[in-house]
Amino acid sequence: MKTLDLEEIRLHWKDWAEKYGKELRATTKTSTVKTIEVDALVRAIRLIELERGSKLNIMEMGCGNGHNCLSLSRFFPAASFTGVDFIREMVDAANSLKEGNGVSDENLVFKEGNVLDLDFPESSFDIVFTDRCLINLNTDSLQQKAVRSLSNSLKAGGYLLMIENSQQTYDNQNKARELVGLASRNPAEFNHFFNENTLLPYLATIGLELFDVEDFISFHDLVLYVLVPMLNGGVVDYEHPIVEAATKLNMALSSIRPDGLGTFGQNRLFKCRKTIAS
Repeated sequence: MKTLDLEEIRLHWKDWAEKYGKELRATTKTSTVKTIEVDALVRAIRLIELERGSKLNIMEMGCGNGHNCLSLSRFFPAASFTGVDFIREMVDAANSLKEGNGVSDENLVFKEGNVLDLDFPESSFDIVFTDRCLINLNTDSLQQKAVRSLSNSLKAGGYLLMIENSQQTYDNQNKARELVGLASRNPAEFNHFFNENTLLPYLATIGLELFDVEDFISFHDLVLYVLVPMLNGGVVDYEHPIVEAATKLNMALSSIRPDGLGTFGQNRLFKCRKTIAS
């Protein structure tokens, strides 16, 4: 399968930023995915808040048009958020959303930046998180370079949370489709999913302890990408009413058993802690 080069990927997201502006559609096809992603981040950050206190300094790399940071700032009003994106038009849309929501610069700042060349001082943040950002780097080696850059920006004992697509769980989802007679799907050409066999062993070499991998969206994705197509002539329908119901059930189950939904989701939440000695 062809993967776009970095300039083609940049132009893709520039085009979507110009086309969709402040709409959620600029970064995702469905609001149900975003709802579950934010829920997973809130649960993870709440646990970190218990350890490090409420005045957290948090950065999102690849913030797009700002929906994640704006949502999270409501859950964590004492924290300071910095949203960074490579696409100027995304940052412009994020700032417009921020202004429309009356959020102050003390709580949230959006700025342009490149994950491969961050200009923050080392040890700046308690938490750095990504949400389908690093999959837009088209090789394993570039993804590793980006993770190292993000790790450098963390304080000792800080946390790197990565919601990213996994090739391994995507393969599991395709196997489920094949078992019921559906054809396998292919990732978008602007994505290079995480190869866990390559990336996960690398984390320890740069002082990151991978302490949990949460399959927070598996039930939703089995419904959206397997069950609905079984009922719908093979077609994925993001607006099908059963997907909305699956979203509510997915989050309810995650609140009591966050890792009990199987390994079938396109995204996983990789939770890493920067070791004191790194």
